[in-house]
Amino acid sequence: MQLRYLTVACACALGAELAQAQSATAASALSEQDFLADVPVVLSVSRLAQRLDETPGAMTILDREFIRMTGARDVVDVLRFVPGFQTTHSFEEDAPIATYHGRYEAFANRIQVLVDGRSVYSGFLQGSAGLGWQTLSLDDIERIEVLRGSNSAAYGARAFLGVVNIVSRDVAETVGGSAKLTSGENGVNDVGARLGWGSDTSQYRISVDNRADSGLRKVFTDGKYAKGDAQVSRVNFASSHSLHPGSELDLRAGAVEVAAYRGEMGPDNYGSRERLRFLGSQFAQLDWRHTISQDEDVAVTLSRTAMFNRDGYPYLNPAAGYAPYYGITIESSGQEVNDVLGVQHTFRFNEQLRWVSGVEFRDELITSASTLDTIGSVSSHFRRIFFNAEWKPHAHVLVNAGGLAEASDIGGFNTAPRLMVNWQPQAGHVVRAGISTAFRTPSAFEKYSRVRYYALAGGSPTGYYAYGNADLKSETILSRELGYAWLLPNSPLAVDVRGFSESIGDGIGLDLNQPATSRNGDAYTIGGFELQLKWNNRRGSQVVLGYTSTNIDVHQLAVPTANTLRRVEYGAPKSASSLLWIQEMGKGLSAGISFQSADRYALTSDNAGLYSMVRSDLHLAQRWSAWGKKGELALTLQNLNTPFADGDKKFFFDKRAFVSMRLDY
Repeated sequence: MQLRYLTVACACALGAELAQAQSATAASALSEQDFLADVPVVLSVSRLAQRLDETPGAMTILDREFIRMTGARDVVDVLRFVPGFQTTHSFEEDAPIATYHGRYEAFANRIQVLVDGRSVYSGFLQGSAGLGWQTLSLDDIERIEVLRGSNSAAYGARAFLGVVNIVSRDVAETVGGSAKLTSGENGVNDVGARLGWGSDTSQYRISVDNRADSGLRKVFTDGKYAKGDAQVSRVNFASSHSLHPGSELDLRAGAVEVAAYRGEMGPDNYGSRERLRFLGSQFAQLDWRHTISQDEDVAVTLSRTAMFNRDGYPYLNPAAGYAPYYGITIESSGQEVNDVLGVQHTFRFNEQLRWVSGVEFRDELITSASTLDTIGSVSSHFRRIFFNAEWKPHAHVLVNAGGLAEASDIGGFNTAPRLMVNWQPQAGHVVRAGISTAFRTPSAFEKYSRVRYYALAGGSPTGYYAYGNADLKSETILSRELGYAWLLPNSPLAVDVRGFSESIGDGIGLDLNQPATSRNGDAYTIGGFELQLKWNNRRGSQVVLGYTSTNIDVHQLAVPTANTLRRVEYGAPKSASSLLWIQEMGKGLSAGISFQSADRYALTSDNAGLYSMVRSDLHLAQRWSAWGKKGELALTLQNLNTPFADGDKKFFFDKRAFVSMRLDY
């Protein structure tokens, strides 16, 4: 209701601006070149560098200034402003996660998450990117590119419902030093520093930071649940080198560790005792690009990502029947190593036809004595070949046709074609229509897990608590969309509307009857529309509005229970809205006011209820410059509304306030 009033007010103001913009556009008769100069270019959709009016899908771009004015402390909290996205902030279960069009659960696994083009997927964590979201601090991010829609045609198995690419800042633009401190309620205590240096041909950057807070409030008042203290520690290195003419080399490396409390307190809680859980990853990445000619280039990417999970506690049930197991370690620890080699070739045949093609080899090795039992380790090998052709048969028509073929020993052989047509009747107006298929291979946990425990003296194994299904097939999706984008030259207004129908088959559902196992059999259709509106009057005001209406029509379930039906049908909110109003007030003072709401959605931890939430934030920032140095002092107030259940019915997001100070030198 609150957003309805805000939307009406914005619409009135925007209507006046729009009338002025249309009049000004007609009077100035701007050329196509004027229009093209104002349209952002992205790489994350087809792997070709394309303007927003050319991409085969709906895009959201969150730039550095937008991120700053949200007052967010991590990437996931920024994504709540993307239409169709749901987010959590809890380290108590896995790590803060973002989902698109449903599957609101601890291990969200239906979108591909990239950091500078490198996948941060974790097969051990059931396909979650929860750890990967924490790779970079917000101060090291230039922009976040989000494709709202399936993209297995470009990225393969994990790009089932969408792709998020987190792009770090250009190393050449961060020469110098920077330090930042944040402190406030709920134990918020962040500190970070960055140093950049270099020459005309080589630049370097190293960043370190530590983020800490007391987590979410537990809804139960009996002190049953452990404190939620969480700490994220990061170090990242990046360098960029200009080699012989036409060649560039980028090197990146980094590490992140998450330490978070979870479990239950008290002497009679044996099933999930209070403990400190550790998640971590280290990575190294090499990107080489060579321009062969004005019309041709080649790129090579090589990376290694190593992840670990340390989570265990002693089982201390004194009951006689459990005596053989008294003192054993209940754990789900493990490690994972992913190696990737990719080669990509881009060629422009003429003004009407461009082409990109490539191959990718990805090897994944997961080792976990506790989760894989007698198997011990699982290796998966992925081999992918992809292409995308951009063809302009007419001055106002652009066709993107592409596809991918993938073979893996965990998902078999899969293909993912895509066809998208963009019609531009005149500069600034784009009608987009297309169809694509995508797939998601089962995670290693879903397919190969074997969880049971042995007596302290050895032998006497328990029954299995989880047992993977070796017969699992890949989930499939047929996605159809119709969209319209309004990108008028020099207009303060930009609008993107997307209607979608996503038919999922062979969906994987979890049967919780012991042993818990995954089964194919879900079939349902996700339908609805999304609206994204941006208004910038270039006099210091900017408004970004998002709205999503979603309906999930269930045809069949692998686990046909009333609880499962409700969780799938309401896996995404029936309606969700977001609004960010940024106002520059002069002399370096700026304000960001945000609003978010979601109506009628289910949580996987609740078998009965449906939930709604409303959140309002305020961010005030004062920039200053003196003695050749720049800085910023900011105050952020989060969730000025009633506390809401965040991802799980046990955890609530309360009001909180914190102050941050940054110095650049």
